[in-house]
Amino acid sequence: MTTTSATTTTAPPPRESTAATVWTTVSRWPRSPIFYGIVVAFVAVIAGQWWISPPAAYGLCSACHGRDLVDWAVNHIEGKHLFVTAAGAGWPLFTVVGVVLGSLAAAKRNGELRAINLGGNARQFGYGAFVMCAALFVGGCPTRIVIRTGYGDVAALIALVGVAGGVIAATLSMRWYARR
Repeated sequence: MTTTSATTTTAPPPRESTAATVWTTVSRWPRSPIFYGIVVAFVAVIAGQWWISPPAAYGLCSACHGRDLVDWAVNHIEGKHLFVTAAGAGWPLFTVVGVVLGSLAAAKRNGELRAINLGGNARQFGYGAFVMCAALFVGGCPTRIVIRTGYGDVAALIALVGVAGGVIAATLSMRWYARR
Protein backbone atom coordinates (compact mmCIF):
# COMPACT_ATOMS: atom_id res chain seq x y z
CA MET A 1 0.00 0.00 0.00
CA THR A 2 1.49 3.23 -1.05
CA THR A 3 0.37 6.56 0.16
CA THR A 4 1.06 9.80 -1.55
CA SER A 5 1.93 12.83 0.42
CA ALA A 6 -0.22 15.94 0.17
CA THR A 7 2.84 18.12 0.56
CA THR A 8 3.76 18.09 -3.08
CA THR A 9 1.95 21.36 -3.74
CA THR A 10 3.62 24.67 -3.07
CA ALA A 11 2.69 26.76 -0.07
CA PRO A 12 1.00 30.09 -0.64
CA PRO A 13 3.26 33.11 -0.31
CA PRO A 14 3.31 34.67 3.15
CA ARG A 15 0.82 37.49 3.61
CA GLU A 16 2.11 40.97 4.26
CA SER A 17 1.42 41.91 7.84
CA THR A 18 -0.99 44.68 8.66
CA ALA A 19 1.75 46.50 10.56
CA ALA A 20 3.93 46.59 7.45
CA THR A 21 1.05 47.97 5.36
CA VAL A 22 0.29 50.66 7.93
CA TRP A 23 3.98 51.56 8.20
CA THR A 24 4.24 51.91 4.41
CA THR A 25 1.27 54.27 4.38
CA VAL A 26 2.51 56.32 7.34
CA SER A 27 6.03 56.59 5.88
CA ARG A 28 4.58 58.42 2.84
CA TRP A 29 2.86 61.12 4.94
CA PRO A 30 5.91 63.32 5.62
CA ARG A 31 6.32 63.86 1.88
CA SER A 32 3.04 65.73 1.70
CA PRO A 33 2.79 69.50 2.27
CA ILE A 34 -0.69 68.86 3.65
CA PHE A 35 0.86 66.73 6.40
CA TYR A 36 3.29 69.53 7.29
CA GLY A 37 0.43 72.04 7.36
CA ILE A 38 -1.62 69.86 9.70
CA VAL A 39 1.34 69.25 12.02
CA VAL A 40 2.27 72.95 12.18
CA ALA A 41 -1.36 73.96 12.78
CA PHE A 42 -1.72 71.37 15.53
CA VAL A 43 1.52 72.47 17.23
CA ALA A 44 0.49 76.13 16.93
CA VAL A 45 -2.88 75.44 18.55
CA ILE A 46 -1.26 73.50 21.41
CA ALA A 47 1.43 76.15 21.93
CA GLY A 48 -1.13 78.96 21.76
CA GLN A 49 -3.38 77.25 24.26
CA TRP A 50 -0.81 76.53 26.96
CA TRP A 51 2.52 78.30 26.41
CA ILE A 52 2.27 81.31 24.11
CA SER A 53 -0.11 84.19 24.49
CA PRO A 54 0.12 86.42 21.41
CA PRO A 55 -2.21 89.36 21.02
CA ALA A 56 -5.57 88.65 19.41
CA ALA A 57 -5.41 87.97 15.66
CA TYR A 58 -1.62 88.31 15.43
CA GLY A 59 -1.39 85.22 13.22
CA LEU A 60 1.52 84.30 11.00
CA CYS A 61 2.57 87.50 9.27
CA SER A 62 5.79 87.97 7.37
CA ALA A 63 5.44 91.74 7.61
CA CYS A 64 4.62 92.11 11.32
CA HIS A 65 6.85 89.31 12.57
CA GLY A 66 9.74 90.47 10.39
CA ARG A 67 9.30 94.04 11.65
CA ASP A 68 9.18 92.83 15.26
CA LEU A 69 12.31 90.70 14.80
CA VAL A 70 14.28 93.61 13.33
CA ASP A 71 12.95 96.07 15.93
CA TRP A 72 13.73 93.65 18.77
CA ALA A 73 17.29 93.18 17.49
CA VAL A 74 17.82 96.95 17.09
CA ASN A 75 16.41 97.60 20.56
CA HIS A 76 18.73 95.07 22.18
CA ILE A 77 21.85 95.83 20.14
CA GLU A 78 21.60 99.62 19.81
CA GLY A 79 19.59 100.37 22.97
CA LYS A 80 16.76 102.00 21.00
CA HIS A 81 13.07 101.94 21.91
CA LEU A 82 11.34 100.89 18.69
CA PHE A 83 7.82 99.47 18.83
CA VAL A 84 7.60 95.71 19.32
CA THR A 85 4.27 93.98 19.95
CA ALA A 86 3.63 92.19 23.21
CA ALA A 87 4.20 88.78 21.57
CA GLY A 88 7.74 89.74 20.56
CA ALA A 89 8.73 91.98 23.46
CA GLY A 90 10.38 89.33 25.65
CA TRP A 91 11.82 87.05 22.99
CA PRO A 92 12.42 87.64 19.28
CA LEU A 93 9.87 86.25 16.83
CA PHE A 94 11.75 83.90 14.53
CA THR A 95 8.62 83.02 12.54
CA VAL A 96 9.93 84.45 9.27
CA VAL A 97 13.33 82.83 9.75
CA GLY A 98 11.59 79.49 10.44
CA VAL A 99 9.40 79.77 7.36
CA VAL A 100 12.39 80.57 5.13
CA LEU A 101 14.60 77.81 6.59
CA GLY A 102 11.73 75.30 6.55
CA SER A 103 10.90 75.99 2.92
CA LEU A 104 14.60 75.83 2.04
CA ALA A 105 14.91 72.44 3.76
CA ALA A 106 11.74 71.14 2.09
CA ALA A 107 12.91 72.29 -1.34
CA LYS A 108 16.32 70.70 -0.84
CA ARG A 109 14.80 67.44 0.45
CA ASN A 110 12.44 67.17 -2.53
CA GLY A 111 15.06 68.14 -5.14
CA GLU A 112 13.34 71.42 -6.00
CA LEU A 113 16.09 73.80 -4.85
CA ARG A 114 17.20 75.79 -7.87
CA ALA A 115 17.28 79.37 -9.05
CA ILE A 116 14.49 80.60 -11.28
CA ASN A 117 14.99 83.88 -13.08
CA LEU A 118 11.67 85.45 -14.04
CA GLY A 119 13.41 88.70 -15.00
CA GLY A 120 12.72 92.14 -13.64
CA ASN A 121 14.36 91.56 -10.27
CA ALA A 122 14.36 95.27 -9.34
CA ARG A 123 10.69 95.52 -10.26
CA GLN A 124 9.84 92.44 -8.18
CA PHE A 125 11.79 93.86 -5.24
CA GLY A 126 9.80 97.10 -5.56
CA TYR A 127 6.52 95.19 -5.62
CA GLY A 128 7.56 93.22 -2.54
CA ALA A 129 8.53 96.40 -0.68
CA PHE A 130 5.18 97.96 -1.60
CA VAL A 131 3.28 94.88 -0.39
CA MET A 132 5.19 94.80 2.92
CA CYS A 133 4.58 98.52 3.54
CA ALA A 134 0.89 98.11 2.69
CA ALA A 135 0.67 95.08 4.99
CA LEU A 136 2.18 97.04 7.87
CA PHE A 137 -0.18 99.93 7.15
CA VAL A 138 -3.40 97.87 7.26
CA GLY A 139 -2.43 95.60 10.12
CA GLY A 140 -0.53 92.83 8.48
CA CYS A 141 -1.45 89.25 7.98
CA PRO A 142 -4.44 88.03 5.99
CA THR A 143 -5.70 86.19 9.08
CA ARG A 144 -5.91 89.45 10.98
CA ILE A 145 -7.51 91.18 8.00
CA VAL A 146 -10.20 88.48 7.77
CA ILE A 147 -10.91 88.69 11.51
CA ARG A 148 -11.11 92.49 11.38
CA THR A 149 -13.41 92.25 8.35
CA GLY A 150 -15.63 89.92 10.37
CA TYR A 151 -15.88 92.62 13.03
CA GLY A 152 -17.07 95.09 10.39
CA ASP A 153 -13.87 97.11 9.83
CA VAL A 154 -14.20 98.83 6.43
CA ALA A 155 -10.44 99.37 6.10
CA ALA A 156 -9.90 95.65 6.61
CA LEU A 157 -12.52 94.85 3.95
CA ILE A 158 -10.71 97.11 1.49
CA ALA A 159 -7.42 95.45 2.45
CA LEU A 160 -8.95 91.99 1.96
CA VAL A 161 -10.17 92.94 -1.51
CA GLY A 162 -6.70 94.34 -2.24
CA VAL A 163 -4.98 91.16 -1.06
CA ALA A 164 -7.31 89.00 -3.17
CA GLY A 165 -6.77 91.25 -6.18
CA GLY A 166 -3.01 91.16 -5.65
CA VAL A 167 -2.97 87.38 -5.45
CA ILE A 168 -4.99 87.12 -8.66
CA ALA A 169 -2.83 89.70 -10.46
CA ALA A 170 0.41 88.04 -9.30
CA THR A 171 -0.79 84.59 -10.34
CA LEU A 172 -1.82 85.79 -13.79
CA SER A 173 1.44 87.73 -14.16
CA MET A 174 3.58 84.73 -13.23
CA ARG A 175 1.62 82.50 -15.61
CA TRP A 176 2.09 85.02 -18.39
CA TYR A 177 5.85 85.25 -17.75
CA ALA A 178 6.15 81.46 -17.60
CA ARG A 179 4.47 81.07 -21.00
CA ARG A 180 6.77 83.57 -22.76
